Amino acid sequence: MAELVLFVLLVSLVMYAVFGGADFGAGMIEPFIREREDIDVALAPVWEANHVWLVLALVLAFVGFPELYSLSTTYLHIPLLGVLLGIVARGTAFTFRHYDPEPGKLAPWYTAAFRAGSILTPLCLGLCMAATAAGHFPTDPSAGFYAWYIAPWNTLFAWATGLFVCALFAFEGAALLSAEQALHGLPLPNVSLARGAHLFAIVTGALVFGIAYFERLPWFLQLMASGWALAALGVATLLIPAVASAFDRGQPWRLRLAMAAQVSCVLFGFFAAQFPVLLRVDTRVLTYQNAAAPAATLRTLIWALAIGLLLIVPSLAYLIRVYKATPHPSLDN
Repeated sequence: MAELVLFVLLVSLVMYAVFGGADFGAGMIEPFIREREDIDVALAPVWEANHVWLVLALVLAFVGFPELYSLSTTYLHIPLLGVLLGIVARGTAFTFRHYDPEPGKLAPWYTAAFRAGSILTPLCLGLCMAATAAGHFPTDPSAGFYAWYIAPWNTLFAWATGLFVCALFAFEGAALLSAEQALHGLPLPNVSLARGAHLFAIVTGALVFGIAYFERLPWFLQLMASGWALAALGVATLLIPAVASAFDRGQPWRLRLAMAAQVSCVLFGFFAAQFPVLLRVDTRVLTYQNAAAPAATLRTLIWALAIGLLLIVPSLAYLIRVYKATPHPSLDN
């Protein structure tokens, strides 16, 4: 049962990275887009619904793996706070710059908050991912505040991973916007921007692996020994020409599928390299087996999850269907 909960947890994180990541990426590339309304149309109204996947992942971690949740939220409370602040700032700014009765006065502040939040959340998510992979968490109470709450994520590997996540999300955002406009009969308008973000993601991804190699991180050693992780990253690499071909031929759906598949493979490979380890705390290794909740709790969680998904997935599908069926003048003109 723990395996099933862990699998759904991973799928939730991947879904959030694919759908929510594109939303954050759109905010990152907004300064380079002439028509800001196109971004608003591409995001609304499903952008807020994408946080369902993050909430689901947090609930699964809290109930299914309580020790993992407790330790990670303790050691990483600073970057996790950055994740939440970015989500709140971005969501608030996105709403207020549309519904403020006098938007002109505070419009620059709304825009600044929207863009800053779009960068802060992916960056902090990358810091958290890298910290859990590196496992530099102390247990000595006398180690001090810095060693406990800053040092685990304040590393070259962590900042490189944060930069990589930002680049990955920016690529998703540019690809989403290009595909959205192409579906309305326009040529792919942001090809150079999307290509640049894609190239930057590839370069920063290589930087992450290079740093992990030179620092001899346990995560990298496990990656080299994991057939599933190597296969996933190999597929992600093979999809690079597919993404380029979709841009060249102006095929929006092929672009979306290739982008989603590539991001999914990268994340699956990242997490598969750690399996079955969830967290390393000093000399202690926390796996999904010894960190799982009691069997009775997992059984109840799985039933609740099944019922919840039966409600959530059709609702999201209906929301997207209704919205996409509505004409949007800013894109149709």
